[in-house]
Amino acid sequence: MRASELAICVLLGACTAGDDVPAPLVSSVTPDHAPPGAIVTIAGDHFCQLPEIREDVPCTPPGSVQFDTTPATATMWTETVIMVEVPQGLTTPVQVRVLAGGHTSNAVTFTPT
Repeated sequence: MRASELAICVLLGACTAGDDVPAPLVSSVTPDHAPPGAIVTIAGDHFCQLPEIREDVPCTPPGSVQFDTTPATATMWTETVIMVEVPQGLTTPVQVRVLAGGHTSNAVTFTPT
């Protein structure tokens, strides 16, 4: 949070936990194409939405992953890596997003095979 945003937040009393943590950032989904049921790895940053967290520590509680509007089941979740099962029923390329701490990441394209 920039100093001007912090000042406004304090003056207005509109601060909430996590205001100083950037939104999740997805840098890649690997592989970028796979069949339903396969495990893919989402790499990025700020997946835990907690200040000063170590990269190798699991997040509790984790957020969620969406393949367009279809939720996915995560098998591992840390600050920089999420392993997730490709949901059933996908037939066309979709946008993968991470939702954590009330923030939504950028989207990365994934193609079901």
